[in-house]
Amino acid sequence: MIKVGTSGFSFPDWVGNIYPANIKKGEMLPFYEQKLGFKITEINSTYYTIPSPKSIEGMIKKLLPF
Repeated sequence: MIKVGTSGFSFPDWVGNIYPANIKKGEMLPFYEQKLGFKITEINSTYYTIPSPKSIEGMIKKLLPF
């Protein structure tokens, strides 16, 4: 099985093009998953620092159950 995603989900230039013009930053990940249909993404902030458990838990809470 091949899974396709993008190298992130919170790009400002996607607002109004990929995302609705009025989307809030906190709504981008659920929209990416639920409306755009992506079930995988790269969290490329890990290049700079390891995300805190609280940060990861916050992302998980925004997604549909597996």
